[in-house]
Amino acid sequence: MEMAMRSDKQTRRITGLAGLILAAALIGGATGCGGHEADHAAIEERTPLTVTAAAATAEDWNDGIVISAGVQPYQRATPSTVLMGRVDRILRKEGERVRKGEVLARIDSRDVSAQVAQAEAGVAAARAMEQNARLMKERMERLQARNSATQKDLDDATAGYEAAGANLRAAEEGVKAAQSYLAYSEIKAPFAGLVTDRMIEVGDMAAPGRPLFIIEDTSRVKIEGQVPESLAAGLAPGDPIEVEIGGESFDAELTELLPTADPRSRTFTARVLMENPDGQLRSGMFARLRLGGQSRSLVTAPVNAIVSRGPLTGIFVIADDSTARLRWVTLGRTRDEMVEVLSGLKAGERVVLEPATALEDGRPVEVR
Repeated sequence: MEMAMRSDKQTRRITGLAGLILAAALIGGATGCGGHEADHAAIEERTPLTVTAAAATAEDWNDGIVISAGVQPYQRATPSTVLMGRVDRILRKEGERVRKGEVLARIDSRDVSAQVAQAEAGVAAARAMEQNARLMKERMERLQARNSATQKDLDDATAGYEAAGANLRAAEEGVKAAQSYLAYSEIKAPFAGLVTDRMIEVGDMAAPGRPLFIIEDTSRVKIEGQVPESLAAGLAPGDPIEVEIGGESFDAELTELLPTADPRSRTFTARVLMENPDGQLRSGMFARLRLGGQSRSLVTAPVNAIVSRGPLTGIFVIADDSTARLRWVTLGRTRDEMVEVLSGLKAGERVVLEPATALEDGRPVEVR
């Protein structure tokens, strides 16, 4: 009995010891896994992240007055017709480029064609009468020379010939007028340009003075804005002016300052002409004109280097130890994919372009 009790106690002691050993092994294994993960994270933080970089630059930007403006075509026309007729064919549509004199549409011209034919028949009749009157005049001249006709007979024949000639010329002008009306049955482009709008369809009734198309010549464009009266006094054609369109900046000259002010706004229209051979600038685009002021040197950085953290704006600067340091900056104007950095950055410092999400303050980087 006593031996059985000792054996049972010994068995429980061994089982408990085994459990302690197993638990210790499990805890040790778990601790070992956690340590590997921590080591892996630490190694990753120390691994340089490959980035692209660019240097902040010092640029001279004009600090003058900025006014809103708009892009207008150099020429704009609305071809129409003087005929009343049904639209028979449309040969050009919106977005197509046309040459000067190219036919855009045709109007049913059967009535006008009939008028032309009638006028030509009138010319044939008038020409026959003119020839007959000429022969009569020549006959009277011969008879009068032989004293076989009186002077009055010759005068009457001469007057008849002159009247017949006048009738012939009137009939010929009638043909020209009818043919000019026939020409109006073809709507033609007044200059080379772009069809920006079409206000008719096949079967519509064209009426005199009704616009049928809008043609714009955008090989050159006009940039127009309203200049305050106080600034207009100091401007003159030829003055340098900066034009901003679609994030790009162009150096230009003031072409014209219209002499009359708008009586309601007391502003003058400033006009800048710009060449546009590739059609990059389109009618109706928003623009800004920067007038007057002085150029000042400022620090700029690429727009794609800017990062946002809530309401804050920052930029990753590559330090001397090849780590990326997030620096909070104050930004100004944007121009040509560059942004003005008012504070927090110096010219020459390298900044990370298009920083990845994994990039954090202090992370080692390697510039590709």
